[in-house]
Amino acid sequence: MSAIDDSPTLTVVADLDLCDGYGECVKAAPDHFELDDDGFVVVTDENVTEEAEGRVIAAVTRCPKSALTLLADGKPVDLP
Repeated sequence: MSAIDDSPTLTVVADLDLCDGYGECVKAAPDHFELDDDGFVVVTDENVTEEAEGRVIAAVTRCPKSALTLLADGKPVDLP
């Protein structure tokens, strides 16, 4: 078994009740987020690959309303 098999599955989710449409997530990770016609976040790809991990973490931490959550195997990840 390789080390990657032991890595948690990372996903990202949005709480639309918290989103105010600042768009920082789209700037950081446009491959995972966009804003809908009303200006609120849409997660276009909830699966976070190793390649996209840094961009998604930046999006999560830049959100001024903390509307995004990174999950590892379904459990919230504490980010600075």
